[in-house]
Amino acid sequence: MIAERASRPIAVFDSGLGGLTVAAEIHRRFPGENLLFLADRARVPYASLSISLIARFAAECFDFLLAHDPKALVVACNTVSSVCLEETVARSPVPVLGVVEPTARAAAKATVNGRIGVLATKATVRRQAYDKALSRLRPGVQVFSNGAPLLVPLVEEGWTEGEIPRKVVEHYLTPIRRAGVDTLVLGCTHYEYFKDVLREVMGAEVSIINTPQVTADELGAMLRDRDELQSADHPGTVTIFSTDINEALDIVVRSLFPEPKFPDQITVHSAQIPPHRAESVRCA
Repeated sequence: MIAERASRPIAVFDSGLGGLTVAAEIHRRFPGENLLFLADRARVPYASLSISLIARFAAECFDFLLAHDPKALVVACNTVSSVCLEETVARSPVPVLGVVEPTARAAAKATVNGRIGVLATKATVRRQAYDKALSRLRPGVQVFSNGAPLLVPLVEEGWTEGEIPRKVVEHYLTPIRRAGVDTLVLGCTHYEYFKDVLREVMGAEVSIINTPQVTADELGAMLRDRDELQSADHPGTVTIFSTDINEALDIVVRSLFPEPKFPDQITVHSAQIPPHRAESVRCA
């Protein structure tokens, strides 16, 4: 029974391409695992939507992934993790891991001066997801958050290099840099694509938390506790679903999974969402 559970895939969800950085890190760390990734690119960005619509779209995507019988579900979307993770956990038959808590734990541990910057989507900033998590983990910490709504569309268009993306990043980081933070949280997995620019702007003395890495750490610990980690003896597959497929998706997939060991180890498929009527979810 344990072996049967272990052989089931790990499902990873994001509203767009950002979560692929999490899926790629999981694949690198646990190459024997089969991965399912779903990007709801037809409806990205979620952060500009109402809470009820975010919850509805997330429920539809979870239904799609749960139909593939995964052993765990990773919510690689900060907006969904901030808005309705508890509701997702409550309705899921398998363990669910968001990205806010692992990232906040790493930031609370990393900071020396107790001043942490958070660059996030407007929805995550409005919900104060990181403020609450960091205050609980390290009382007295000061959190300086700023919304960066233009970064997600830039990633989805494949525009992550050059002068214009750099100017946008500098604009959003200015108030955080002036606050004298020594640690920076990227409160959206899309922002991982700007990591080099972020390091240049913030300076080498500021720690930037690696959300894909710390999320993979916690996922690995959870699967070990459940005795559900697959051996790396047999390479796992990566099945990528997207509600919209275009050149930007192909470019990102090739950059994150450059050399598959076997033909058809990494495949991209179109996803029809919703596959059926999703159960209603209410978020407070």
